[in-house]
Amino acid sequence: MLIDELGTEIVVNEKDKLVMRTKVSEVMLQPHGILHGGIAAYLAETAANLCVIDHTDPETQMPVGVELVSTHLLPVMPDDTIETVAEPIRDGGRVRVWEVKQYRMSDGEMFNRSQLTMYVRKVHK
Repeated sequence: MLIDELGTEIVVNEKDKLVMRTKVSEVMLQPHGILHGGIAAYLAETAANLCVIDHTDPETQMPVGVELVSTHLLPVMPDDTIETVAEPIRDGGRVRVWEVKQYRMSDGEMFNRSQLTMYVRKVHK
């Protein structure tokens, strides 16, 4: 998976919370030398999605993302470490909504806020 290529470490994986950390490298930067927003959005969606996948029965349910809204608030520089924290707003039923906040570890400032809506499909055998 891409999170492995990015060197992302999952530090908390509970039913209602997933936290992961990623060190910002040169390959994650946009031409202006700051973290590419697409990387932040990818990490946000991945954190929420992984948490739901890890705590859902794969034999009967398959969660899929249907909408991601990601707002970039501050730049992140190379060599900083970012922390991605995903928590449910609405968890249960077919539609799940998760909030994801991302922080610069260098100063603790939130640099991105995302919301992911997922649909949990029934698995048909």
